[in-house]
Amino acid sequence: MSNRWEVFGKRTADDAWQAVGAVQAPDEEVALLFAKESFFRHGEGVDVAVVRTRDFHVSGDPDLLAFHTDKSYKLQSGYPLGDKRRRAAEHAQALGVVIADRPRPQDRRTRNPEHRSSTSHREASDA
Repeated sequence: MSNRWEVFGKRTADDAWQAVGAVQAPDEEVALLFAKESFFRHGEGVDVAVVRTRDFHVSGDPDLLAFHTDKSYKLQSGYPLGDKRRRAAEHAQALGVVIADRPRPQDRRTRNPEHRSSTSHREASDA
């Protein structure tokens, strides 16, 4: 019976372990070999580790990660700008300042006329 193994690796000796993928293998020795061949065959790291997936333990308790205090200040939604913009516009208008509401500038990027799509390039090379 084959087991699934989670693979972790280090790019340098000072790096923390990072998950890089998973392999199917009957035992630890074969899992390490498969991990090396699958994720580190070009010398991308200095160390590899494998852990049986069945040894991962999930809390299963959604309350464990729930916020027990208001942390909206950490989220973008905690900074509503719509009211601030409206109040700033009203204040500017009261002062007689005109804020120009201009449309976005036109996109002036152009495609290189010499550029060929990959299909036309293939057709030209086949001829």
